[in-house]
Amino acid sequence: MTALDKELEQLKSGMYADVLSLVDKYMTITGWDIPENDEVEAKKRIIAFIKEVVLELEEKN
Repeated sequence: MTALDKELEQLKSGMYADVLSLVDKYMTITGWDIPENDEVEAKKRIIAFIKEVVLELEEKN
């Protein structure tokens, strides 16, 4: 395991927390804008959009 591998492994839980926070942020915004919001569907779609962004970032590198 390289030094980079070790460093990234240590950062992994923080990254997880950051993504979870991002999902929560957009769930909150969606709830403000659409009070009758289907939370399960909204969360699925927000996560799908995050995945799309990650794939786009991968393609650029």
